[in-house]
Amino acid sequence: MAGRVKRKKATPPPLKGVDEEITALFQQWLIAFEKTQSAKDDEESATALARIESRIAATPAEGLRGLVVKLGLQRFMHEHADASSELAASVYADLIRLTGYDPASEVLAKLRS
Repeated sequence: MAGRVKRKKATPPPLKGVDEEITALFQQWLIAFEKTQSAKDDEESATALARIESRIAATPAEGLRGLVVKLGLQRFMHEHADASSELAASVYADLIRLTGYDPASEVLAKLRS
C-alpha cells in the first residue's frame, strides 16, 4: 500500500451568476438546435437560434465556464455551420476585460509605428 495516493475527483468551480445565465442560454440553444434538426426549413427555430446566440454573445462571461461555452459554441458553428464572429469577438472582449490585456492592440501599435 505504500506509495498509493488517493486522488479526489476534480469538481468544476462554482458558477458565477453571469456564467449561470450563459449556461442556461446554452441549454436553450441546444433545445432550439434540436428543433431545427427535426423541422426542415423552420424559420421560427432558426430565428430562435440566432436570438439566443446574440444573447450569449451580449452576456459578459465572469469565469472560465462562460468563456468555454461561448468559445465551444463558436467553434462548433465555425466547423459545422455558418461561422459566427460575434461569439468569437465576445470571448475576446471578455478575456480582455478579465485579464486587462489586449495583445491585438499591441500588434496594431507595432504596425502603426
